[in-house]
Amino acid sequence: MGVKFSNMHSYHEYGDLSPHEHYPKQVLALAKKVVAPLLDQDLGKISHLIMATTCPDSIAPSLGQQLTQVFNPHFTDTHVIDIVQGCAGGVTALLLGSQLATVCNSNVLVVIADAAKKACDRASKNYSIFGNGSFACILTGGNYATNLIHYKSKQYKELLNVVQVKLGHDADLILAKGLAVNQNPRKYLGLEMNNSLALKLIKEAKFFYEEFLSESRSRPDVMILHQVNTKIIKHLQDIFEIEGINFVNVSELTGNCGTASIGLALKHSESNIEGKKVFICSFGTGGVITAGLWQF
Repeated sequence: MGVKFSNMHSYHEYGDLSPHEHYPKQVLALAKKVVAPLLDQDLGKISHLIMATTCPDSIAPSLGQQLTQVFNPHFTDTHVIDIVQGCAGGVTALLLGSQLATVCNSNVLVVIADAAKKACDRASKNYSIFGNGSFACILTGGNYATNLIHYKSKQYKELLNVVQVKLGHDADLILAKGLAVNQNPRKYLGLEMNNSLALKLIKEAKFFYEEFLSESRSRPDVMILHQVNTKIIKHLQDIFEIEGINFVNVSELTGNCGTASIGLALKHSESNIEGKKVFICSFGTGGVITAGLWQF
């Protein structure tokens, strides 16, 4: 049994393409942009919808539930799984989708969407590196030569708070401190990245990759990493291209679209990955690194 990727769609807002104003239900709107064209085709029954984001528009109903409501009756009897895991959630969704498609011998729809720019304070030095984006694809299980070769996830001690988005139930604790949250809520409740912890996590990523190669006993032809920012991605590109690996860098085109960034990079490289082993890895929120190696 194997798994096949098909019907990839992506969308991003960054640089000149980025909207000047943010709006309600923006993450749902981003997800709809990649799901709508996909459902114009005859896909057969979809057994599972896996929806991943860093920060949904609301806690409940979930983003996946809202999406199935919008596109009803396409998702009749479809099981909905929502993943709110930060940057690593994009790869987690692809891994879970691959496993479910293989075990159930079915079609699984994976949707990844993040309004990462919306989560940032406009005055923050991180505001310029983030974009908004989404990705969707169908994973089909069956008698295919293409398959998931190996996967791995690891959380690193004391790096839990490398990235925080405090727009949750604990917001009242921040309000109790008397901060002027109502004047600029994203300054206190929005996305915050600890650069020193981020550098430590990048260093851990080297050892993670070496462990992954040892466990999988296979080297990738193509490497797709979370598009952190142009400086870090260019540094990593210089390292891995020396090893003869085709490194995908779309950071200047899309910015960092949170959990959706690996999907945007995968779609961008779609025409160059057939017959190749592709290593897809996300890292960040929670001090987590998650990766998978697929034979395309």
